[in-house]
Amino acid sequence: GDAARGKALFDAKGACASCHRVNGTGSRVGPDLSAVGATRSAAELQRALLDPNAEVQPQNRFYRVTLKDGTTVEGRLLGHDTFNVQLLDNKEQLRSFSKADLREATFIPSPMPSYQTTLSAQELADVVSYLSSLRTR
Repeated sequence: GDAARGKALFDAKGACASCHRVNGTGSRVGPDLSAVGATRSAAELQRALLDPNAEVQPQNRFYRVTLKDGTTVEGRLLGHDTFNVQLLDNKEQLRSFSKADLREATFIPSPMPSYQTTLSAQELADVVSYLSSLRTR
């Protein structure tokens, strides 16, 4: 794969920065990928692009809370304890909920799409090369 072509695909066709951040650019809705190449193998990165729910790190799981009035909020689970749940919602707002106010709280699948049909085999290889090159925060 070609990392420079992969970066262009990441930015444009893949629209990856709409959820992910790299070196201070992009969204905080999904995990920061600035050092993903240091922690994930090329095979793991490729699997994440093809099947985003195959292996989600615990700190990157998405969560939905339903308040007693029926309102639902979804986001990346930042933390929870006996009394509270903290989420980063899809507008990058930190939201904290008291468990006493919730009707339901549950893990949900990753909102990340599979790129199996969006990207060609060569494009996938290029994006994996780009992600593998990301090693510093």
